[in-house]
Amino acid sequence: MSALAAVRVVLVGRGTIKKTSYPLAAGAKAWEGGIACYDTGAAGSVKQGAVSTTLVPIGWFIASYDNTAGGSTVPIGVELFHEKEVSYWDSVTGGGAITIANLFQTVYLASDHELTTVSTGASAFGRVFAFGPQGYPSGVGVCEANY
Repeated sequence: MSALAAVRVVLVGRGTIKKTSYPLAAGAKAWEGGIACYDTGAAGSVKQGAVSTTLVPIGWFIASYDNTAGGSTVPIGVELFHEKEVSYWDSVTGGGAITIANLFQTVYLASDHELTTVSTGASAFGRVFAFGPQGYPSGVGVCEANY
């Protein structure tokens, strides 16, 4: 974790997402037009809407897929209820690095250009909704926290 020593040049600094692909949880079944949710108790994938206190609805599935027999996640198309504005930032390397398992989790400031999953002594920055587009593989797409 280190502060910038020169100008930060990025291919995509800010953008919006509306239709995207997310990992469908192992054991989940998605129906086209059904409600897509992330689970605050098990971030990193989407699930179908159900009775639960930990599911957060984010959109609807734009395809159907039965992953009830699957042992791992599979990609599935989701159209978000609301277009999300995301900015792309660097992840720290090593401890606190942001991976696909941190999808939909809150991330924290580590420096003036890096984010981390480590909350100890750090300010919350926002929630992970995307990962960098082609040509900017280290970018983590985050919806900033409301301030």
